[in-house]
Amino acid sequence: MVQGTYQIAKEKLDHAAALLEKEGVDSWLVLTREGSDPSMPLLFGIRSFHTAAIFINRNGQHKVIATVSDKGNYEGTGLFAEVIPYYSSLDEVFLQELEKLSPQKLALNISHHDHLCDGLTFGLYLWLEELVGKERLQAMEVSSEAILKELRSVKSPAEIACIQKAVDYTIEIYEEVFSQIKCGMTEIEIGELFVQGMKKRGLSNGLGNPHDPPLVCTVRNGLAHRKPGDHKTIPGDIVIIDFSLKYNDYVSDIARTVYLLKPDETKAPEEIQRAFDTAIDAITQAIQFIRPGVQGWEVDAAARQRIEAAGYPTIRHSTGHQVGRETHDGGTILGPRRTPPRPAVEGTVQVGEIYAIEPTVIQDDGLPCILVEENVLITEQGAKVLSKRQLELVTIACGS
Repeated sequence: MVQGTYQIAKEKLDHAAALLEKEGVDSWLVLTREGSDPSMPLLFGIRSFHTAAIFINRNGQHKVIATVSDKGNYEGTGLFAEVIPYYSSLDEVFLQELEKLSPQKLALNISHHDHLCDGLTFGLYLWLEELVGKERLQAMEVSSEAILKELRSVKSPAEIACIQKAVDYTIEIYEEVFSQIKCGMTEIEIGELFVQGMKKRGLSNGLGNPHDPPLVCTVRNGLAHRKPGDHKTIPGDIVIIDFSLKYNDYVSDIARTVYLLKPDETKAPEEIQRAFDTAIDAITQAIQFIRPGVQGWEVDAAARQRIEAAGYPTIRHSTGHQVGRETHDGGTILGPRRTPPRPAVEGTVQVGEIYAIEPTVIQDDGLPCILVEENVLITEQGAKVLSKRQLELVTIACGS
């Protein structure tokens, strides 16, 4: 019986069997040692301490060959029809199982483009080639990239529930921090408010070390992916915060922009408000445009056009990316077409994917910069916003 802890892995393996059937692949072999293959947490929810050979089979009867010491860990998941132990050498047991399966097509975790699909190490591939024979292996091997990409991209019900929870906690912490920010705080001090919010809830950062602060940037001190500095905020500052939160191994990725009012201001200056409104308009355009069947570059173009039409420099990065177990979770990217072509932006949006949407206004020479980022789930009807959208610029009074 599958244990509750491994519900996501069960959903993934059921989906994998269906994809193998669809692609006409007999078996998918995952070879791993000491957690070397990044697909292991997604597919099985377990780490293999010693070398293991896992056969995901299109008939749903999945098998694993593992050391005696690892055997109990695999059996405890309830995911496998058979857990076959080996003692000193994997070779003989592996060949026996391969002959039983006799696959015409054997998928391997090899990819030219996606590091998350390229988990078969060169050493293990050489071992497999020597054991099976070079010609025989080449005749049967295919890349698992398309299958693994879809499994990672299309979220199961349990995965969606985890990401929604991460998003909910992220919004909760943002609102808590906004009530505590004061003019004169440093970037580090603002970041520490988020760390306190995570610790209080028993949660961790989705990017970097568990209790790293999020990105906190005062725009006049440079907008970049950097750690918060000791720059002290002053009236008139735009503060950009980009925060990823992890819940049960799944993450959110949400950004917000704050303006610190000068003593004589009740609202942001027109040039800052216009930049903010443009970014929000571009996000709205992307959310309204994205739907199953469109390609990543098409969504990017729709949002990018809004930024450029308002007279701002084009977006310097992509409009969006997938979110899941990682903050940047691979698969289709909502980015611009370039030469040479990028396979990720030519990918097709699918039901069940979750994207971070973040077309931005970025300018140099101290001009207003705005970053707002929302998370959306792709449904048959289009995008469902998982986060509570920032539609108004957050302002903090600085006093006289």
